[in-house]
Amino acid sequence: MVESVVELAPGLAARIQGEGSKVLWLHGYTLDSSSWREMWRRVPGWCHVGLDLPGHGRSAPIGAGDDLHTLGRRVADLCVHLGIRHIVALSFGTLTATQVVLEEPEHFDSLVLGAPALSGGPQDPDVGLAYSRLALLHRRGGSGREMRDAWMSCIAWNGIDKNPALREELGALVEKHPWRELEDWAMLRLMQPPHREEDLRGIRTPTLVLVGELDLPAFRLCADILQGNVPNCRRVDLPDTHHLCMLESPGISEGPIREHLLAHDQGRPAPTAVPEAP
Repeated sequence: MVESVVELAPGLAARIQGEGSKVLWLHGYTLDSSSWREMWRRVPGWCHVGLDLPGHGRSAPIGAGDDLHTLGRRVADLCVHLGIRHIVALSFGTLTATQVVLEEPEHFDSLVLGAPALSGGPQDPDVGLAYSRLALLHRRGGSGREMRDAWMSCIAWNGIDKNPALREELGALVEKHPWRELEDWAMLRLMQPPHREEDLRGIRTPTLVLVGELDLPAFRLCADILQGNVPNCRRVDLPDTHHLCMLESPGISEGPIREHLLAHDQGRPAPTAVPEAP
């Protein structure tokens, strides 16, 4: 299938594949939009728009004034302009996805959150320690391979080892990651301001939460919070699956995602075509 890489807005790159109603895909930390290719292969019949989050892939670094509200507003504006009414996100990407639907509560037809995180929500202490070790290694001039090995030894990557080809593919993305966000902890700005429960109760977008049965407790708690507060929320627990659920277990993730998208696709025409690659 033909794939193109375009700049959707200054400093925001996207990978686009397929035709049909548009779905925005938001990846996990240190990955980029290419990590979604297997899921896109399994969910045909849609125009998949994979955004490289700031500081990742071909997008610009996180700006000095960027925070979660600023990024959410910027991505929401893109979605309105391009007629994107569905969002699928994983882990770090779910922070932005949740903020986007909060910014434009009437626009979106569906939302899928895999291994969800919440700004100001439960945090895993071991993952926090891993970030601290990465920052120290980066300050010491650690190579891309050293940074990759240090990060992928974190428990957040559990379950990937059972698929060596996938681990190699994702490891290549991590090894290319520039790690600039560790120099001034810019990534923390994309985790603020916090998502309050009263905000979540205002989400009207039909929401599917996917979480691995073996995911870290903090992310399962985030799934509990979403399930208990988002009015139209369905939760699916994926058996024998860890944190990077859609990547580790695409075979059991594709069905719920496809069903959710189809059930809530209103078939509205997009007001503006997705830009073509230069």
